[in-house]
Amino acid sequence: MNTLYNLGPAPEPNLTVLWSERLPEPFKKFCAEVSVKTSSIQYESDDLMRHTFGDDYSIACCVSAAKVGQQMQFFGARANLAKCLLYAINGGRDEVSGEQIGPEYAGIKNEVLDYEEVLHKFDLMMDWLAELYVKTLNVIHFMHDKYCYERIEMALHDTNVTRFLATGMAGLSVVADSLSAIKYGKVTAVKDERGLFTDFRIENPDFPKFGNNDDRVDLIAVDIVKRFMNKLRKQKTYREAIPALSILTITSNVVYGKKTGNTPDGRRAGEPLSQGPIPRTLGIAVERSQWLPWRSFPIVMPGMEFLILFRFCLRP
Repeated sequence: MNTLYNLGPAPEPNLTVLWSERLPEPFKKFCAEVSVKTSSIQYESDDLMRHTFGDDYSIACCVSAAKVGQQMQFFGARANLAKCLLYAINGGRDEVSGEQIGPEYAGIKNEVLDYEEVLHKFDLMMDWLAELYVKTLNVIHFMHDKYCYERIEMALHDTNVTRFLATGMAGLSVVADSLSAIKYGKVTAVKDERGLFTDFRIENPDFPKFGNNDDRVDLIAVDIVKRFMNKLRKQKTYREAIPALSILTITSNVVYGKKTGNTPDGRRAGEPLSQGPIPRTLGIAVERSQWLPWRSFPIVMPGMEFLILFRFCLRP
């Protein structure tokens, strides 16, 4: 970690501290000091990880734990779930360009959005997105292995290595808040001259917002994660890799936000999506419930700043 002082911080390689309550106090204080001064350290809970991965594991890609020599991961980027929701509302047409990008499903007709109708169409659009997402990753990794197989790295692995296919989602809190606004806040969609819903008026701005220890919206977020993960699992993956899902956005939330129109939660077009699972509102509750056990599916563990928010996904 001292290289952050004498060499300076850089985007890569990532420096990860496997955090444990049992670490020596002076080391904890040094970590905190370097984090404050450089903003370049990510943390993962060794107390959680060792239950699943043992005591001989490393961090693959950005934050994914993997047993040394036994597991590897195909990189997977992120899918923009917030834009997927807008595609569902507009029948697969892009709210920015107006082009037909997704399947030409019947879009929403009523200006006052109905929660069950929107959720149903969103679920159908996620089917399309999950299939397209995994097929795209399969092509990428097939061609990478064909032309640039990482022989040296794989020579250090077991013969029968377990492969994971990393996937990710951006915009979880935007989707959760949007669906919550539709369900509890009465959202009226506004059409533009192209016949696309491109703006939304919220009658009750005090609808439940993700990350405030309110099950009415937090369970919506849990449901979306479960749905998308299950859809990914149904896809055929390259080399029979096991799908894994991350809620960590790195910086994709910024560039994805630039290409995403107004959303029903009140977010304006072009604004960044929320970073990882961090709520758009900052009323973050510390105590969380457990709905998604850690072993229910492989999921990337974000840094310590996300751990409080995401304990319901990461606890064993």
